[in-house]
Amino acid sequence: MGEVNRILATMKDYAAAHNVPIISLEGGQLLQEVAAAGKPAAVLEIGTAIGYSTLLLAANMAPGGQITTIEQDGDRIAVAKQFLAEAGVLTQINIIAGDAGEVLPQLAGKFDLVFIDAAKGQYLDYLYKVLDKLSPEAVVIADNVLFRGWVLDEKATPKRFRTIVKRLKAYLDFVANDLRFKTTIYHIGDGMAVSYYQGETKQ
Repeated sequence: MGEVNRILATMKDYAAAHNVPIISLEGGQLLQEVAAAGKPAAVLEIGTAIGYSTLLLAANMAPGGQITTIEQDGDRIAVAKQFLAEAGVLTQINIIAGDAGEVLPQLAGKFDLVFIDAAKGQYLDYLYKVLDKLSPEAVVIADNVLFRGWVLDEKATPKRFRTIVKRLKAYLDFVANDLRFKTTIYHIGDGMAVSYYQGETKQ
C-alpha cells in the first residue's frame, strides 16, 4: 500500500497544479471504507478524470476485480493511464472514452459498486441507465451531491447553477424515497450519497 499512497500523493499534487477536481480527503476515505467493506468484484466508475478515485477503488476491491470507468476528456485519460500503470493496476481497469450518457446503455454485465462523479446535472439519468446493471447487493455512491451547500439552500443558489441544483435534488429525492435503495447522505467534502440497492422490490 506504501507505493499506492506515494502515487496517490503525486496525483493529488498533479490535480492541484492542473486544476483537476478530485474527491475530497474525507470523501476518499468514505469511498475506500464502503469498497473495503463490500469487496466488489465488478466496479463501474462514471467520471475517471486522472484516475485518483479509480486507484482508491482498485486498492479496495476484491482480488482479481475489474473496474470499468468512463471519461470523455482524452488528455485526462492519457494521464490516468500513466498513473494507473505506475500503480500496477491498469490491467484491471477498462477505461472507456466517451459521454457516459451514451456509453452506459451499451454496457453489459452487472456491477457491485457504482461511483458517480461526472456531470452533476446528469446523475439521475446515469442512475436510470445503470438500474438494470446492478448486482443484487450493489452500492451506488455519488459525489458532490450537496453542491456547495446550495442543494440544501436553494434560495442562495446563483441563477446559472439552479438547473444543476434542481437535478441534484431530484437525484437525492429518488434515492431517498425509492424502495429499491437505502440511502445515507454524508455532509463531508461537497456531500456524498451512499445508496444500498435492495433489489427490484415493488414500488
